[in-house]
Order: sequence, then C-alpha cells, then structure tokens
Amino acid sequence: MELTRIGNQNWNIFSSVVYDAYAQNAPEVLRIGAIEDGKVCGAISISFFTSEDQAFIDAIYVVPEFRRRGYGTALIEEAKRLVSAQVHCLEAEFYGDSVELKSLFEKVGFACIPGEPIFDFDVKKLLSNRQYSQYCKKKLSGIATYNFANMTQSQKNRVFELLGKNGERNTETNTEGFAPDLSIVIYRGDDMRSPKACLIASECQNKVNIAQLYGSGKNNPKYILATIFGFTDAVSKRGGAKTFNELGMIAAHPGVKRVFELLFGKRMTASESQLIHAISYIDLEG
Repeated sequence: MELTRIGNQNWNIFSSVVYDAYAQNAPEVLRIGAIEDGKVCGAISISFFTSEDQAFIDAIYVVPEFRRRGYGTALIEEAKRLVSAQVHCLEAEFYGDSVELKSLFEKVGFACIPGEPIFDFDVKKLLSNRQYSQYCKKKLSGIATYNFANMTQSQKNRVFELLGKNGERNTETNTEGFAPDLSIVIYRGDDMRSPKACLIASECQNKVNIAQLYGSGKNNPKYILATIFGFTDAVSKRGGAKTFNELGMIAAHPGVKRVFELLFGKRMTASESQLIHAISYIDLEG
C-alpha cells in the first residue's frame, strides 16, 4: 500500500474517491490517497481551523473491495502523523448508525461522543408568530440586518472571524448546503466593523437548517432575536411553508434553546440525535 498526498499532480487519479466539499486547490484542506498495485483504494480529507489548534476529518472513503483490510486505519494514522506538527486535536463527525465507522475511529484512539440534540420545528408556527414579529419591529430599532447574498467578501470574512472564535471552520465553502439568501448577519446601526450576531443556514429539499447561530458583545439576546427575525423574514421571501415544511436546529447553547422556547411558548423536546462526534488528542512534534 502506498499513501500519498493528493494534489494537482495526481488529482485525476484520486478525484473519484474524494468526497469533501472543497475546491481542488483549497489551501485549508489536506488530502491523502491510498493506492496499491495501481488501484485506487481510498482517500481522506482533513481541513484546518484558522483560530484553533484543531483539524477536522471532513471525509474518509475506502473503495468497497478494499474495506476491512486496514486501509481506513492507515489513512487516519497518516493523517494524524501529518497534522501533528500543526494541531493537537483531530476531530470527525458521522451518523451513529454507521457501526463500521465508530469501530474504525475507536480502533485508532478516538473517543466517540454523542452529538448535540437536534430540534425540529414546524415552519408555519415560526412564521405565524405575530406577537414575536410585532415585538421585534418595536424593540429592534438601531439594528441593521444583512444577508450573505448582499454582502461583500470583506464583510463576510469578518463574520467568519466571529465563527472562528467560536471554534467553527470559517470559510463560506465549508458550510454544507450553505444558503446565502437565508443566512443573516446583524450589526449595530451603521457600524460595520464587527458583526454582533450571525446565523448560518443550510437547506436540503424542503427542510431548512440553522447550522450555526452566534452572538457577541452586550445585548446578546437582543441581537440573537434580531438574527432570528431576519431569518424568518428571509424564509418568508423564499416562499415560507410552501417551500419549507420543516426547520431544524442543533441547539449548542442553552440560551439559544431558551429563545426558541419563548418564541414557541413551550419547552422543546429534542429529536434523537444520530450524530457522533469523534475526537483524538495528538502530541505536537518536538
């Protein structure tokens, strides 16, 4: 078995087994391929956080005929070796019903932890909450709302800096199913130097997801509310319940969960999360 870095020189050979969402020459991703007797066996893709000492396994794939023969283990071990000079933590995320993946990650020293709870809502309920809408229009004066579809790249980069400080991968291409016209950024008045809150939305068929929701600075709940209000307005412009029949959100912070409980007027119950978070701490070289 030969393990090699995937780049321009061998892209045509390995492209059929690369399943990450990055451009071919993306500087923030490392790809490793496995080949034996002239046959491509698999590949792994690792992306790097810009503000944390972390790397993330975005995709790992082994051709079916080569599975259960140590190729997945070899790819992950090589990834750990190559990133050890830069980071101290390697992470991955996968669905819990993938028994083989869980076994593979545990075999190479990863701790596998259940992911955050996922909350599902009826879009009609969110859009028909008139009390919430009236409150926002009255109380959220002095707040400027933008969506990504109408922002400059420089403005977007400042938002990604905010996300990076919260441990998220902070480039636009890293968000699977990224929906620019549904993703919202909040500023205080005309001060565009630093975003006060942001909401990154993704969509798949008739479901819209709040993938990331963060606020910063004073009046955090106020900015979070403004962000959600801007999001509901954007969903309405896209057709509302005629386009989307379900809203999903990963509640990573109790405060965000509480905001949604206030909007819906009841305590929320999470659907069973199928995500598993795998994490391995590695020693820095030297």
